[in-house]
Amino acid sequence: MKLDRFFLGSPLRMAGASTIALLAIAAAPAAAQDVQAAPAAAEDGIVEDIVVTAQRRTERLEDVPIAITSLGSSALEASSVTRVSQLPSLVPGLRLDQSGTFAQPTIRGVGSSVAGPGLSSNVGTYIDGFYVPNSLTSDLSLLSVSNVQVLKGPQGTLFGRNATGGAILVTTRDPSYETTVTARASYQSFNHLNIGGYASTGLSDKVAMDVTGYFERGDGFVRSLIDGHKEAKFKKWAVRTKMLAEVSDTAKFTLAYSHQYADDPTFVAKNSYNGLSAGSVVPGALTPSGRRDVANNYETQSRINGDAFYLTGEFDLGFATLKSLSQYRDERTFIANDNDSSSASVVHSNYQSIDKSFTQEVNLSGEASDAFKWLLGGYYFWNDIKYPSVNVSINGAPFAKTQGSINKINAYAAFADGTYQVSDRLFLTGGLRYSIEKAKLHLDMPSNGINDGSETWKSLTPRAVVRYELADRTSVYASYSKGFKSGQLPAGSNRIEPVRPEKIDAFEVGFKTARRGLRFDASAYYYDYKDLQVTAFLSPGSIVRNAASAEIYGAEVQLAADLTSQLSVSLGGAYTHAKYKDFTTAVRYVQGASGFFSVQTVDASGFAMQRAPKFTGTADVTYKIPVGDGDLTLNGNLYYTTRVYFDPVEQFYQNGYALLNLRATYTLPNKAWSFSVFGTNVTDTKYRNQVQPASGAVQQGYGEPAVIGAQVSYHF
Repeated sequence: MKLDRFFLGSPLRMAGASTIALLAIAAAPAAAQDVQAAPAAAEDGIVEDIVVTAQRRTERLEDVPIAITSLGSSALEASSVTRVSQLPSLVPGLRLDQSGTFAQPTIRGVGSSVAGPGLSSNVGTYIDGFYVPNSLTSDLSLLSVSNVQVLKGPQGTLFGRNATGGAILVTTRDPSYETTVTARASYQSFNHLNIGGYASTGLSDKVAMDVTGYFERGDGFVRSLIDGHKEAKFKKWAVRTKMLAEVSDTAKFTLAYSHQYADDPTFVAKNSYNGLSAGSVVPGALTPSGRRDVANNYETQSRINGDAFYLTGEFDLGFATLKSLSQYRDERTFIANDNDSSSASVVHSNYQSIDKSFTQEVNLSGEASDAFKWLLGGYYFWNDIKYPSVNVSINGAPFAKTQGSINKINAYAAFADGTYQVSDRLFLTGGLRYSIEKAKLHLDMPSNGINDGSETWKSLTPRAVVRYELADRTSVYASYSKGFKSGQLPAGSNRIEPVRPEKIDAFEVGFKTARRGLRFDASAYYYDYKDLQVTAFLSPGSIVRNAASAEIYGAEVQLAADLTSQLSVSLGGAYTHAKYKDFTTAVRYVQGASGFFSVQTVDASGFAMQRAPKFTGTADVTYKIPVGDGDLTLNGNLYYTTRVYFDPVEQFYQNGYALLNLRATYTLPNKAWSFSVFGTNVTDTKYRNQVQPASGAVQQGYGEPAVIGAQVSYHF
């Protein structure tokens, strides 16, 4: 299907206008602190000073009263983590599942059970401070990343509308005036080739520029039982460039552009859970359930083509720092599904989506005195999501349009946050955010005609924190925060039916300490979670409603230690008790004589929440050995999770499993060249990463089998 031509609309012109206005302020004198992105941990060992930006200012990790996992670029590469979707292997309490091509992150049991047009995640993903609203494109490549921070618990005051579970902050490298080049190429199982590079240089003493790019292609591990062809061949590439201009001693701008393209049907090339497919009643039809087997007689497709523009302006006003972040995104996708996951022609569908968004944030930060740090901000979000035509074929009939939709969202927010040092060791933090969300839905259904609806929601999300320093670099804290997930007008419900916002009240206590060679964090929390947005899938759409409240509590620990100058260890564990308190209208899927599935109402009160395993654990060990004049670095990474349910009535699940990744890297004495061999899921564990029930089938997808590969890297 041909994608529409890209064009720039009025939101980008608004970004230009806001920047021109800020240029007028740029001549103000300098003195305020610079709020910058977080640098990674030092190369020598894993336990050095780590700086994070979780409170929109640079602070040591141990001084921030939030449960955070912070990962530098070297830690990510050593553990073979190359995409956001692979972060759970290093972050206890985080899951990243799929609903078809939609990413569904969950932190401490808080995650969205809904996916589709006009719907958003409970965990916000940010790149260089910019919100990524489209869950179809939030699985970012981590090439040229300097740091990833995973913030746990509601972040509704500083990060806003959809951060009830937490936030994932990805910080990419800034352009360097010194010429630097990094290149790498790898080849691994399933004919998977990955080539990427980063280059940066100064164009003058005031202007620097960089560029990052990668190309990937592979056959995938899924094969068709119909004719033996590879069902999930993929090709994807991306490019990102930044230009830094320090126009004066008090003002600098960073202009960035990124483009991504992916032709990757991996997450739509599904089969059926235990053969539960409408095709099972068709004589001779194949309904496979094995990890590497599919029998789709309609070509599954997933194509994404996206552009994004970013403009950051930073101005030192003397008494404070003013920062502006302007973003415009245009992302287009085409998805084709065999909804019965069988060799019979029962239900097939396809659709195109056009997702455009604009965000503008302005914040002002400073210190009123040595004892008081403050931040004031304003935020605007515009989103236009078009699904021109959702087309469905039943029992081999020609495709017919069942629905078209346009979702428009306008969101406004003002926020303030401050930390006051009461005494040498006592700190009080308070914050408040006021949000207004306006949603409109235009629904075009051939069966019911055209309908229009709109809704407005308002929310106040506070936070309050007490932190006490027991000693230098050792603190205890207690916090209260409120989370807010925006209300929805879901087009997939095939009706105009507003869904109220989700709300969460979170209480947390924690302990953090850092010493040379040792870092330890522990936290315990309690969540009161109301108005959960839940869904029942009925191909090709879904019914979304508020139908549940939940109680979540748990505890987490993280330990990082340099046991010797050569041996470093990171350990993490997360216990989560997450159950529905009141959910009398959950649904169970039942297959009828026709082969199709209908739903029955079930009281799921007291049941485990979906995608909320009781325990997850991570272990990462790095050992560096001098070999010749170079270094051999060995790394082992283990991830473990207990049973996880994919639905609220505990009907579909994945038993507990462990994933083990191994990597060995030899770096030449000149430090320029390095050579790696690696294996991921080396024990070849079989595990589901998605289960999606609907009327045509209960579809499932598996994680990748055992992979071995080699990589060569060059750095100048």
